[in-house]
Amino acid sequence: MFRGVAIKVAIRKYCSSAWSKEFIEFRGMTQPASDDFILHPSFYNLNEQKVLLASSLRKLDSLGSREARRSRRQFALRRMAQDQIGQPINSLFLPDEFYGFEKGHFDGVIRNYRETHVSSWNEEDWPTVSSILDRLKVIMPEGKTQTHLLHLGTDGDILPHIDNLEASGSWILGVSLGAERILRMENENVTFDVLLPSGSVYLQRGTFRISYKHSILRNSTFRGRVLNGGQRVSIMIRDIREEHQCL
Repeated sequence: MFRGVAIKVAIRKYCSSAWSKEFIEFRGMTQPASDDFILHPSFYNLNEQKVLLASSLRKLDSLGSREARRSRRQFALRRMAQDQIGQPINSLFLPDEFYGFEKGHFDGVIRNYRETHVSSWNEEDWPTVSSILDRLKVIMPEGKTQTHLLHLGTDGDILPHIDNLEASGSWILGVSLGAERILRMENENVTFDVLLPSGSVYLQRGTFRISYKHSILRNSTFRGRVLNGGQRVSIMIRDIREEHQCL
């Protein structure tokens, strides 16, 4: 138990929370005294994760060239001939070379990635996808939102930065799908690492939105355990500032 720490890790349902050393690691003696960061480490089960990831990958795949889509489809068909029952979430990803990841973002913050905004989901192939996402409303602040998909390659990462709050609003919620990665939060006084398992959901707002840089590490260690990258998709949901809602 960290005295004075108010970073919440929800461990039962969506209404009870408790401190946990399992998912949070502080670096240094100073620790924050705000509850504006909340982690739900096992919000979605494996079947729900697979629905969300498959639907997200389909959205992302629709943006590539015709040749790239054909190549991915052929590889996926060959894989479908194999028994995929009981396979881990990472089995849904194709090898990196099939995705045509962007090497760098326009602002230099994200490396080896692809992304897209989402206005609707494919319920014809995945009838439960909307109801699965609707469960987030229990932990999500009210208001107009926008949804963004971010797919990091095996060696992709996000460098330390603070989002443009004029464009993205006061809070952000992230669903993690795929490889475990470390989310690092840091300012001039405090640094802490958050382990993001597949199926976890975190909410970042207030102090942690405006005063902390955040990053997703490529290679890292967490409580002695080595994490060597891996593909992951994040479903990012943000509130929309009022002045942008009519644009």
